[in-house]
Amino acid sequence: MTSSPPRRLFGITLIALVAVPLVLGSLRVTGRIIVPAGDVVEEDLYAIGNVVIIEGTVAGDLFAITNKLRITGTVEGDVIALVGGRTEISGEVEGAVRVAGLRLEIDGSVGDDLAAFVIESEVSGSVGRDILLIGGEVSVAGSVGRDLRLQAIRLGIDGEIGGDILAKVDSLTFGPGSRVLGDVLYRASSDATVSDDVVIGGQFIRRTVLAPVWAKAVIRVVSVLSLFALIVAGLAASWVFRSTSERAVREVEDRPLRSGLVGLGVLLAPPLLAMPLFLTLVGIPIAMFVLLAWLLALVLGPIPAVTRFGAMLLQERGGAAGALVVGAVVWRGAMWLLPLIAALVYLAALLVGLGAYATAGWDLRRGN
Repeated sequence: MTSSPPRRLFGITLIALVAVPLVLGSLRVTGRIIVPAGDVVEEDLYAIGNVVIIEGTVAGDLFAITNKLRITGTVEGDVIALVGGRTEISGEVEGAVRVAGLRLEIDGSVGDDLAAFVIESEVSGSVGRDILLIGGEVSVAGSVGRDLRLQAIRLGIDGEIGGDILAKVDSLTFGPGSRVLGDVLYRASSDATVSDDVVIGGQFIRRTVLAPVWAKAVIRVVSVLSLFALIVAGLAASWVFRSTSERAVREVEDRPLRSGLVGLGVLLAPPLLAMPLFLTLVGIPIAMFVLLAWLLALVLGPIPAVTRFGAMLLQERGGAAGALVVGAVVWRGAMWLLPLIAALVYLAALLVGLGAYATAGWDLRRGN
């Protein structure tokens, strides 16, 4: 059994964000990354920071992990980004754009495809080829060279689509400036709203939706938010328990097998200890505390393994924070891309990470 197209898209997008070649281009890790107007980055740019602004030219690809991405200049290659907030493209991207974030605004031009996972998006510029999009509210008022394929809660069209529209939506609206040269095939719980001046070159077919689109969208949004929550929790844990976290990452590097075996014991022991405690009134509060700590460990446990994996991908560049972000994105992306082995991918990181935490904490307590 293979994963569904939206799941494959999201998994590929996440992994592509950080599946960098062994020889990196220009790597910049700082709070604010700016390529000023008139400057040219003559290679691929890997940017990890709070804000990334491209006013000049990037001669290669742009890989960004940031809270805000703004492109008013030119990117001659592809743009691949994980954005915690807004993505604004008012300049020119000659290649493709692949982005996961909260809001996407394009009033510039994209020469190739646009693939996005965003809560809200507005495309008033031009996209040279296809748009493949998963989101909440989508507005397309610009031009699309080929097909528009998406799943969203609301879709508004007021531009030109050079190919077909294939959509799963709750509501679909065509404004007076709409022009579709191909077919419109959509699933929705109600008929589309179509203005009088709309031009449809092919078939216009509605199929009933089998499940609420908003419910599927919420599930995917929760998945994205869980990734951000993991990164934030990992950064917080690394700062509060700095010595233990640093030592745990070294344990993953030096003794991964031992860490995995210790992690298996840490994973199984708390439920076994809590079960008899529930038999007494005095033991119930203790059992509840043990289970809450165990649930927290299931969330934070993979962090040392994920951080070490990210450090390997970055070739020890970018520091612990960069390694955690990169490792978390690739790890979660792998689970989206390979759902049949997602449990194994998660369990491997969990066991090794839990064991590394336990071993590091024990060694520090003993003063080793």
